[in-house]
Amino acid sequence: MALKIIEAIKEGISRTIDRIFTRTTSSYKEKGTVDMILETERLILRPWEETDAEECYKYAKDPRVGPVAGWPVHTSEENSRQLIRDVLMAPETYAIVLKETGLPIGSIGFHHNDLAEKDDEAELGYWLGVDYWGQGLVPEAARELLRHAFEDLNLVRIWCGYYDGNEKSKRVQEKLGFKYQWATEDVPVPLLGEIRKGHVSLLTKEEWENLITLYTPSLEDLWFRQKMMADTETMSYNHAWGGTIPFPKEEWPGWYDFWIVNHEGKRYYRYLKDNAGHFIGEVAYHYDSDRNLYIADVIVYAPYRKKGYGSIGLDLLCSAAKQNGIKLLYDDIAIDNPAVTVFLKNGFIEEYRTSEIIMLKKEL
Repeated sequence: MALKIIEAIKEGISRTIDRIFTRTTSSYKEKGTVDMILETERLILRPWEETDAEECYKYAKDPRVGPVAGWPVHTSEENSRQLIRDVLMAPETYAIVLKETGLPIGSIGFHHNDLAEKDDEAELGYWLGVDYWGQGLVPEAARELLRHAFEDLNLVRIWCGYYDGNEKSKRVQEKLGFKYQWATEDVPVPLLGEIRKGHVSLLTKEEWENLITLYTPSLEDLWFRQKMMADTETMSYNHAWGGTIPFPKEEWPGWYDFWIVNHEGKRYYRYLKDNAGHFIGEVAYHYDSDRNLYIADVIVYAPYRKKGYGSIGLDLLCSAAKQNGIKLLYDDIAIDNPAVTVFLKNGFIEEYRTSEIIMLKKEL
């Protein structure tokens, strides 16, 4: 769970359980968002119900879930039911429900506290059952909740925190675009009777609007790919394979069917898009049957280069490939292409090189 620690970090005082979990619900109710249901590719985010106690207890009794976030393991199904009644059945707190099963596997929501004391601020908290760690589900849920926060609730700042050593929560916040703010020693953890070091990060609406996500283009959106393929500066990296690539409109339907509609699990294609709606570039991978491997591809439209988008796009592509069951991802890059550095910084290693290309590989 991203921790309810920020208020304690700021004020340097111990808080009781009521203080940790109390929400100021009036501002949310005024916005008419109570009982809203949100949806992602793999998840439904819906309000908690008392009947979820069995599933809640299944995961919250695991000592790897609660203590790292500052709360004790649940001792019984009734204990979980009480938590649902007293804490989780609050406005803007959602059960993370896996579409595949229809059952909750974790929780995510906003906490309105003294640090986020204005109506246009909140703190993000989350936890997930151990069985579902490492699948990108918390970032997936959080991205939709952040969209909801900035677009529907009109919030302008979202805070998030973690205790020292909780590397999983730290990594989630980094993936979501939160920026590190400060650390504080000797932070009380009242539910466990401990003292820890706490860390705080922040994401503003302006920063969120510039974040990059994967977007499945429509057929009509292929104007952007046509524009990129025809742009000399964008395609300068491709000089070893001929530079710019014609992509006339009459080819769009066939290309779209092959890459998007009937990909057969062997092809993956997405745009990079910021939250303000601008297309930034494209990422893709495909199965090369001759070499029996998956080849990655990342292109950033020239006007958006030198902003770190290539690295972000590659990380998103690797995460998507891993979620789709791919174990190894490769790319053969022209030996003078500066993108080699981006791949190496993102965990790819050199498999071999020739006078023209470097073959890179990453284990996902």
